[in-house]
Amino acid sequence: MSQSFFENNQLSVETLPRLHALVFQNLEKDYLRVSLIAASIFSSLFVIAAVIIVFFLSDELGSLKSMLILGAALIISSLIMWLTYKGFKFKKYALRQKDILFQSGYIFRSQTVVPFNRIQHCEINQGPIDRAFDLAALKIYTAGGSYSDLSIPGLHRQTAEDLKHFIIKKTAIGEEE
Repeated sequence: MSQSFFENNQLSVETLPRLHALVFQNLEKDYLRVSLIAASIFSSLFVIAAVIIVFFLSDELGSLKSMLILGAALIISSLIMWLTYKGFKFKKYALRQKDILFQSGYIFRSQTVVPFNRIQHCEINQGPIDRAFDLAALKIYTAGGSYSDLSIPGLHRQTAEDLKHFIIKKTAIGEEE
């Protein structure tokens, strides 16, 4: 009977592969337009809600509070648009032999790595604005639950389908091994 021994050797941090050497793919430039359209719709609704509140409660609020509410709504809407614009260049993805990575965040940066052997299934989502620009989001579901799921927006629809088929193929190969 052969006996296997458990090994757990220490690794040097200096010898680990560097992620900064990885070449990330940018999202489609049309995704910036889609994001700005969605942000402007949300911002418009936010400003309209503030206008309605001020209109119906202007007697109780007074002119100073009304102006503050409208000013705050405009500032918040402008901030949403600015953050959407600035955050676009930080959204990128990379594909490696055994995993897929996605990074995002202008203020709070995050980088998610999903190994193919943890993926349960993938789907492609398209909203009406996405369809107008032929864009899609690749949604990856993992065995770790909803917090470890990954969504990569702003992909050309064909690229999203190609990635989905590649990932499904990789997960099927991983099950056979």
